[in-house]
Order: sequence, then structure tokens, then C-alpha cells
Amino acid sequence: MSIKAYKISNEQGDIVHIANYGARLLKWITQVDNQARNIILGYEQLEDYLNDTCFIGAIVGPYANRIAHSTCTVNGQTLLLDANEGEHHLHGGNQALANLFWECIEHEENKITLKCVLADGYNGYAGEMTVEVSYGLVANSELANNEIAGCELVIDIKVTSDKTTIAGPTTHPYFNLGPDNNESRHSLQLLSEYYTPVNNAGLPQGRVSPVAGTQFDYLTPKTISGQTRLDNNFLLVPEDSTLSANSLTSGILKHAILQSGDEKLKLHVSSNYPAMQVYTGQHLQTPFRTGQGVCLEPQFCPDSPNQSTYPFHLTTKHKPLKTQIVYQLEKVKNK
Repeated sequence: MSIKAYKISNEQGDIVHIANYGARLLKWITQVDNQARNIILGYEQLEDYLNDTCFIGAIVGPYANRIAHSTCTVNGQTLLLDANEGEHHLHGGNQALANLFWECIEHEENKITLKCVLADGYNGYAGEMTVEVSYGLVANSELANNEIAGCELVIDIKVTSDKTTIAGPTTHPYFNLGPDNNESRHSLQLLSEYYTPVNNAGLPQGRVSPVAGTQFDYLTPKTISGQTRLDNNFLLVPEDSTLSANSLTSGILKHAILQSGDEKLKLHVSSNYPAMQVYTGQHLQTPFRTGQGVCLEPQFCPDSPNQSTYPFHLTTKHKPLKTQIVYQLEKVKNK
């Protein structure tokens, strides 16, 4: 199978390009001051994605983020997962969802759905898993004082399995909201009051800590730049629940707001996942530069299958995983 790109669009002129390889977001082109602006990093040549090692725009999983020592126990069965970050398991292992060809099963003007089937035991996961991802691009109604317009990219992910297993895929685009993906500074606000401290391997120890008084307090917007170093998980805790009460939130909750340096664009990130990983691209490689993009990845906490204090959802034959991620874009209209 060869790599292929599809397009979806809305009536406002936004265009999103998606590949059948890794169900990847290749481009999101929007209009700013009557100029086309692409807000996510991508390679110039489609074939370059076949050699990508940074998960550029990909759907990652079956389980996003890290699982310690590449093992966990499900219903008394020990799963020995593929180790691809030292002795640990990252983003589903080698040749996982990001590096497989997906089948396009629906393609309309403003929506596309792709499917990938993993055999029982693939990279150590239990059960034959079917992963479906739908991208929908819709226009928002006018906001506030009629000076703001926007659109939403709605990403629905469904995982079914014939056995009880672990799953928690997410999307991995690198956002840069400036012209020509060349913005060096953004404003970032994170609406999480808690984060999961990690060790040098990026693995949490089961603790949940308040962000207050730490370098991870982004409750008030802060400027980030190419020198910012974040690769951390931030946990949303609804006021009417405890940390472990729900695996998924009861509705779509907002995680973050990212604003371009020229203040022309704001990106709102929401989902029904309980947490979000923020990664500022410090390991980006040529043709990109270190820190050129920021990933805002709604998901379960890293190593949740091994951490009883973190909210998690076991996917079963009768209880599939259904998640929704919404990237809402606000843009200032011309006057």
C-alpha cells in the first residue's frame, strides 16, 4: 500500500489534510487576514512521513504515552508489551498505529473516517483490536462581539476488542500558530490544577500533585518559546468527582488554550479524557527545529494500567473505548 493524502474542508475555507499512514494530520490551513496559514508542522514530501520518528501528526497507540517496564496485568494476565524506549513501552511500541496503513472507510467534504485492525497479541496487546478515527471539520457560529470567527476539528476515536485489554490512543500534531510555522513564542494556559510528577525516564510514580507553587502552574497564561521544556501530564479533576471516580469525564472538558504570538489565533483543546500530555518538541529533528511545535495530547495518564490512583478504562468486548478530542480555533476577523 502507498501513502495517500485526503482533504476535508468547511464553508469558511479551512482545509485539513489527512494521510492513510498513521491516520496523520498533515496540514490544517486556515485564513488569517486573507492569507493562508498552516498551523501544524508537517513534511514537504508525503513520502517523508514513512521515515518519521517524531510521530508528526500521527494517531499514537493503542496506548498513548509510556508504560513502565513494558508490562501490565489485565484480568490476571500479564501483558508483555513491545519495548521501544529503553525497557519501557511508548505510544504502542514499534510499528504501532502511527506507522501502519489505515483503511479509509468514509470520506465526505467535511469528514473522514479511517480504520486500523490489530491482530490479537500485536506488540503484546490482548485481543483483536479495531481502531476507528473520524476527523470532522465544522464552522462555529459567531462569538462574543461579532469580531471573532472560528472552526472546530472534532476527532472521534473508538476502540473495540474481542478481549479485555488496555487502550487509549490520542492524536500527536505539533502546533505552531504563527505564519509559516515560524512562531517562536506562544501563550499557553492549562486548566489543570494537578499534574503527575515523573522520574528521569518520564514515568510517574502514582502521585498526583497540585500545580500551585510549581513550574507547572499554567492556570494563568504563560509565554512559552523554543527554550521551554515540557513533557508532562496534566490531570483534570471535575469539582464533583474524585481522582479515581471516573475513567472518562462525563462531558467534554477544556484542557488548554494556546495563543499565537501575533494574537491572531487561539486554539482551545477539549476532550472527555481525564488528562493531557503537553510536549514542547525538544526532540524534534531536521527538517524541523527543536521546540518548533507544541503537542497538546488529551489521554489517560502515563502508566495508568499500573497505577491504581489514576483514572483508567479497560476496554472489553461489551465496553468499547469512545473518546472525543476537540481542537477549536478562534481567529480575529478582518475589520
